[in-house]
Amino acid sequence: METEIKYHDGDVVSLDFDPKKHYYTVDGEYAPSVTTILDSIAKPALIPWAANQGAKFYLENHTKMDGAELAKGIRTAYRTSSGSAINIGMAVHKWCEEAILWKLGKGPSPKKIDMGEEADNAIHAFREWVKTNDIEWISAEEKVFNREHSYAGTVDAVANVNDEFCVIDFKTSAAIYAPYHLQCAAYAYAIKDMHGKEVERAYVLRFDKKTGEFEARSSTELHENFLGFLGFLDGYRRLKALENRK
Repeated sequence: METEIKYHDGDVVSLDFDPKKHYYTVDGEYAPSVTTILDSIAKPALIPWAANQGAKFYLENHTKMDGAELAKGIRTAYRTSSGSAINIGMAVHKWCEEAILWKLGKGPSPKKIDMGEEADNAIHAFREWVKTNDIEWISAEEKVFNREHSYAGTVDAVANVNDEFCVIDFKTSAAIYAPYHLQCAAYAYAIKDMHGKEVERAYVLRFDKKTGEFEARSSTELHENFLGFLGFLDGYRRLKALENRK
């Protein structure tokens, strides 16, 4: 999928994205995505979460399965849970994208998604956040490329929120984690490069799938967070260089 990115200074870059591989290229050269770069950050919360999924599987199935089946189910329980969460997250992101495009007059109103209460709750949280803020949408799911640092990505939304030029990243995770702010800063600096306009604030907007409430964390420390992101970008590229020596 090819996107033509037009910059404020008249420059044009052709960004190609392979959604199956989550792989960006510009003029045939690989451009690492923001999320791929930050995946190098350790996620210690995943270990107890995976263990809890295995324990839950055991409690639900230990009277119905033999030892081999039970062991296999415990080992893979986290995959089933993770896959379901990813599917809900993708569906909610898609609904939000369609809702924004509808507001911009670029598509029909979004249809209700039939994925159960958790998806409905997340969409309710999005609607509640919109109601409590003065929002002028600019774009949804905008492909970005930073020319100076050669990284790419897709920012969930760009908007004027309460009269501030902002980037917004939607989350359906269990909490808002610190690396999300580095992710938003990377998007903010790519948007600055593209639009020729300083991003004033970055929002991490989490939709709680259990309660239907939203959690909004915003930051104006974009420069500091971007420097943190660049550190991981340098580390990512160095690790790839070492791996390619093999």
